Amino acid sequence: MCPCPCCQQDKPRRRFRPIAFLLQVIVLYVMLVLGGGTLINTGHPVAREAGRLIQTVTLVDPAIQWADSHGLNPLAGGLRLAAGGLPVGKLIPG
Repeated sequence: MCPCPCCQQDKPRRRFRPIAFLLQVIVLYVMLVLGGGTLINTGHPVAREAGRLIQTVTLVDPAIQWADSHGLNPLAGGLRLAAGGLPVGKLIPG
């Protein structure tokens, strides 16, 4: 270790930022739901079961029902859209 004061710089401290943490959790949740829906759309039996498992763990169906019952239709629609996943095998015509 260097005893001189020029080498003893303070490292920047990481602060807990609750808004950034919340946004990361929301993005992770949406990506899991979207990935689960995409796996279901593949039609492969193992992928479909993995997609259903992901959507079971993320509780997307109860979240959609909760949003509908509380009048949060845009949130319910967004969750339905994400739960549908991406179309697989339909991107290339022919």
